[in-house]
Amino acid sequence: MRLIITLVILCRIAVLAVPRVYENGKEADECTTDVCKASNGCRCSSSTGPLELNELTPQLISLTFEEIVTDDLFNNFWQPLLFNRVNPDGYPIGATFFVPHEYTDYKRVNDLYNHGFEIGVKSITMNPLPRYWYDANEDILEKEFGGQKKILNKFGNIPREHILGVRTPWLQLAGNSSIRAYQAIGLSYESSWQTSSDKPLFPYTLDYLSTQQCPLGVKCPNEEFRGFWILPINNLLGPDHKECNAIVTCNITGTSDEIAEWLIGEIGNIRNSTREPLTLRMFSYWFDFTENSRERFIKFLDKLASYDDVFLVTQKQVLDWMRNPVPLSDFKTDVSERNATCTPYSCTLVKPNGSVRYFKSCVPCPASYPWLDNPECN
Repeated sequence: MRLIITLVILCRIAVLAVPRVYENGKEADECTTDVCKASNGCRCSSSTGPLELNELTPQLISLTFEEIVTDDLFNNFWQPLLFNRVNPDGYPIGATFFVPHEYTDYKRVNDLYNHGFEIGVKSITMNPLPRYWYDANEDILEKEFGGQKKILNKFGNIPREHILGVRTPWLQLAGNSSIRAYQAIGLSYESSWQTSSDKPLFPYTLDYLSTQQCPLGVKCPNEEFRGFWILPINNLLGPDHKECNAIVTCNITGTSDEIAEWLIGEIGNIRNSTREPLTLRMFSYWFDFTENSRERFIKFLDKLASYDDVFLVTQKQVLDWMRNPVPLSDFKTDVSERNATCTPYSCTLVKPNGSVRYFKSCVPCPASYPWLDNPECN
C-alpha cells in the first residue's frame, strides 16, 4: 500500500506557470486592498505580509500529515518525534493531520487531538485515480469530505466545530465545485493548492480572484467564495533546483547533517525574506526507505528549536494569526485544554464490496462499515 501511495505522490510533483483550467461561470473580480480589507475578514493573494515592515513577523511552520492514522505510526514516529517538543513561548508545538478513513485507528486520532494537534479531513475512499477528483461533482465531494468529517466526529469523538481544514487526495482540486462543497459542509480552509518556491504566498481568502499559479492538470477555483481561506503549499527546491511539494518528493540524500542543513536552508529562504507561513507535507514512510532520514529530521527539529522566532503550529493557528496578525513579541501558541473522551472498541466489519476492514472506534462498533452513503452507520 505504501509503495502505491509513494508512486502516486511522486507523479503529483508540480509543473507550474501553465494556463489555469477553469469551470464555466462568472469569474470573481480582481482583488485590490482598497476593497478587500482585513477588518472584513478578506485578504488578497499576495507575498506581502499583514504586518507593517517595522514589525517582526513570527516565522510559522506547519508540519502536515495526510496518511492513515495507525497505532504503529503513533508509537514509533509521531509520539517520539513530536510530543515532547515546545515552541519558543514554552507551549507544545503544533501539527495538522488530514485524516483519511480506511484502516484509520480512531482511538489514536482522539489521542492526537487531545494532545493539541489539529484534525482535518482527507476523504473517505482515497480513490487512487486523480481523474476521479478532477471530475468530482459537489455531491460526491460532500459525501467524501463531509462524510469523513462525520466519521471523525462520531468514531473519534472529535468536535465537529474543530474540524475546519481539508486536503484533497493527490492535491487534485475540482475547481469551484471543491470550494462549494467545502463551504456546504462547514469547512473554513483548503490546503492543497501549491505554488512555486520563487512565488510564495501568504494565506488569503477567495472573496476575489486568486493570482496563485495553477499546477498542470489541476482545476483551479475562480469564482467568489466569501470568507473561505486558501493556505498555499509553498514549494521547496530539491536537487538541481527541481520544485517539490513534499519532503519525500525532494529526493534529498546524504548524511544526516547534510540533509538537515538542506531543510534548514529551505526554511531560511523564507525566514530571511518575506516570512510567509510554510506548510511542510510529511509522510512517515519517508523514514522507512530514506537513509538517515530520522536522524536528519531530529536534527532539523533541534535546530528550529534554537530559533526564538520560529514556531511549529497547526494550520488553524496559521489561520488565526492571519485573521489577527500580531508581531513576534505578542505571538503565543497556547492551545486550550482538550478532553475528548474515548472508550476504545476494536471493530471488524465488511465494506459494501465484501472486503473486511478493521478499525478502532471511540464508541461501540456499528453494524456496518462506515462508507460514502452511510458514514455514521445510522
